[in-house]
Amino acid sequence: MYKKYIDPDFKWANFTLEEQAKVIVAPRSNNEMDASKLKKEFPELLSIKESLIKYVFEPNRKTPAK
Repeated sequence: MYKKYIDPDFKWANFTLEEQAKVIVAPRSNNEMDASKLKKEFPELLSIKESLIKYVFEPNRKTPAK
């Protein structure tokens, strides 16, 4: 999304697992919270991706909309 909305010329610089281990104390964990109660209470609630696009990337767009 960053490349699409902010900087289309951005180049990713990946790092090794060893470099990551120096920065991050705990190993990676991809947990997902059950949001069914939130969705039931607030049906207008956007997904994380939709929220990021609407409230972060669109207002800070540096590239022309396609």
